[in-house]
Amino acid sequence: MDQKLLKLVEELTTSGEPQLNPEKMKELKKICKSSEEQLSCAYRLLKTQLTQDHAEVRLSAFQIVDELFTRSHQFRVLLVSDFQEFLELTLGTNHEQPLPPPREAAQRLRQAALRAVEGWNERFGEAYKKLALGYHFLKHTKKVDFQDVNGRTLAERQQEEQKQRHLDRIYRERAKQAEREMEEMSAEVGCCLTEVENCFRLLVPLDFDPCPEASFLDEGPPGSLSSDWEVPHWSSTPDDEEQPCCSKDLPASAQHSGAAGAGEGLPQATVEDAPQDECSGEQFVRSHGLGSHKYSLDVELPLDGLKVQENDDNLAVLHAARDAIKLIQNKFLPAVCSWVQRFTRAGTHGGHLRRAIDLKAKLELALRKYEELHVQPEWGPRRDEEDEDDEDFVEVPEKEGYEPHIPAHLRAEYGLEPQAPPQALEKDAAAQGSQARKRTRRDEEASDPTSAAAQLWRPHDLDLCYWVQGACGSRTHGPP
Repeated sequence: MDQKLLKLVEELTTSGEPQLNPEKMKELKKICKSSEEQLSCAYRLLKTQLTQDHAEVRLSAFQIVDELFTRSHQFRVLLVSDFQEFLELTLGTNHEQPLPPPREAAQRLRQAALRAVEGWNERFGEAYKKLALGYHFLKHTKKVDFQDVNGRTLAERQQEEQKQRHLDRIYRERAKQAEREMEEMSAEVGCCLTEVENCFRLLVPLDFDPCPEASFLDEGPPGSLSSDWEVPHWSSTPDDEEQPCCSKDLPASAQHSGAAGAGEGLPQATVEDAPQDECSGEQFVRSHGLGSHKYSLDVELPLDGLKVQENDDNLAVLHAARDAIKLIQNKFLPAVCSWVQRFTRAGTHGGHLRRAIDLKAKLELALRKYEELHVQPEWGPRRDEEDEDDEDFVEVPEKEGYEPHIPAHLRAEYGLEPQAPPQALEKDAAAQGSQARKRTRRDEEASDPTSAAAQLWRPHDLDLCYWVQGACGSRTHGPP
């Protein structure tokens, strides 16, 4: 066997590249053309590489086989003689021996082999009977659809369809379970959202609607005041600018009552109703602290957003909002996300999916609103309090000649004992530490009833008082 041929086949099949190296492939073809013996040797080497347990190696070996099959009659004869084994190694027709991993390379190998076998049958099927029989076996016995992109057999397609039906059934059951969970939890989620929204309204009352007292203005005639009171800007008139301050507070109808009475002959009811409406409008303006129509109000909101400071007034509201937000984060939002996922997998596009999506949007909106409040806890540091604490301390200048550290040679002048050397201090500290450890160990042994020290301290069941009295009595009453 030519070592050069062996090296070329090994390099081409183990490169891991999706395409073969043109220069090395050209050199391999040149060697195979030199003699039939070299061609047979190349076929045996390629067949060995096709049996490797690696799909990329088999794919590269098949690409070489395809190149040689279309150019050499001798190579076609050799391959057709082992065509069934070739189909098992490249198409995986034997279910007991599937194609090896990686899966992507195995899929590319199967697709390339299907295209090649179909093309070989069209070109060489009439000349090579075994090739035509192999194609017929794949198409009619194995039910291989050559138009299928994946090139699956009938058994593989049926297996995948059965697997997909099983998954669909599981997804439908999970979707039904999600429907039951949503019916049970929808009321609780709605109550939680309502509670959070009420807390937000109490913390940040952003109600710019007109007051209920002005609702009657919308029901008036077309010429009366209706929507002008909803806009926080009133244009000034020349008459207002020329009137004195005391005249501006009076209704316009009272100032021109003489002209109105001397002019057109209006009915009395109409003349009386108009001043009432205008007086009501002036009362509405005064109740809001405006007082005049000459100026406009501009309300500037901070650029850094809202900031809610926690205090005794809103402490209960903030606690309720925090509890509801924790409930949303830990329970409701994960549950709603799982509902959406299960409905999507099951292919449910009805009202349940829309309701779940709406609930998810509302819950996420509540979380965003709470984050935008930037709640500052009451125990957080305040700048004014820190300044007040700093002002309580008085800076004292350092005393002249003050020495925080007294040198060793000056300790005698201050009436202090000479400082011991560092080594002596270390020895004293070590000795004290060893004595403390010995004392602790001795106390522990004495407290242990099974130790020898405890036995020495034990009175051994003797009555000491009786023994002392007996000793004293014998000494007193003994012979002289």
